[in-house]
Amino acid sequence: MKPIQLDFKPSIILSALITAVSLGACCILILLALSWQIKLLLGLVIVISAIYAVCNYCLLSLPWSCVALKINIKNQLQLIRKDGKQLEVTAQANSVVTPYLTVLNCQLKNDDQAAGISLLRRLLAPHFTTLSLIILPDAVDAERYRQLRVWLRWGYARQPR
Repeated sequence: MKPIQLDFKPSIILSALITAVSLGACCILILLALSWQIKLLLGLVIVISAIYAVCNYCLLSLPWSCVALKINIKNQLQLIRKDGKQLEVTAQANSVVTPYLTVLNCQLKNDDQAAGISLLRRLLAPHFTTLSLIILPDAVDAERYRQLRVWLRWGYARQPR
């Protein structure tokens, strides 16, 4: 198998989806029968989490945002973060692969790499060795995206465990 490298670029579609969902959540929040202080607090939580999601997954502007994905000739998968760190991962069977959306669920191969993950992420995530990557067609080259989908459907299942 030839190596595959996907270089991610900012996703306009994912940005629009996250923004629309957060605006919808704020509109629903306004209709609830709560005091304005609680509505304001919950609204701020929604807006802050939406900003974080857009910066991390859509604009790829945070240091721990994944900016590239590599599959080498040995069927080994690597995620490359914006800060230059390379994470060896294995794709999980519960990854979702469709032509319009790919959710790559993966797990870090060793605990040395897991130690490189921030303390905040370790505290917030129960299984900090598991990562999820959302890939939409507007964020990658079409041909390499097709190759990744084919590899996820049939290629990685044949890896030796």
